[in-house]
Amino acid sequence: MIQLSAPYPLIVTTIQMPNPQWGDSESVMAEVQSKRAMDGTLYTYVRNKGRRKLLLSFRLTRLKGMELRNFLKSYMSERMKLVDHLDRVWLGYLSNNPFEFDTPGKGAPGGGSELQNIELQFEGELQ
Repeated sequence: MIQLSAPYPLIVTTIQMPNPQWGDSESVMAEVQSKRAMDGTLYTYVRNKGRRKLLLSFRLTRLKGMELRNFLKSYMSERMKLVDHLDRVWLGYLSNNPFEFDTPGKGAPGGGSELQNIELQFEGELQ
């Protein structure tokens, strides 16, 4: 279960979402600088910013998608707390813009209306 809470540290709203689909990823945000000395020697420096980027793909029902859309409209540019499916706590920002909701098909019989796909990019620090 994924839990997004915003704004941080004075949390007003929390939304719980299902676990992400297979293929979620995590990467280190690093910056590579290359410099040349006067004799032509190439030096490269890697600066680790301490931040990481999470890519999480979700398949939600239409009602949960509307709840997430309202949460994003309210707190899109605010710092937030994310508790991921591995129970790790992250502090950071959602970085994708625009947020694209895709509706690939119908929901299960008796389970509601359409299903929606969305991918969230979260940049932050692990606490």
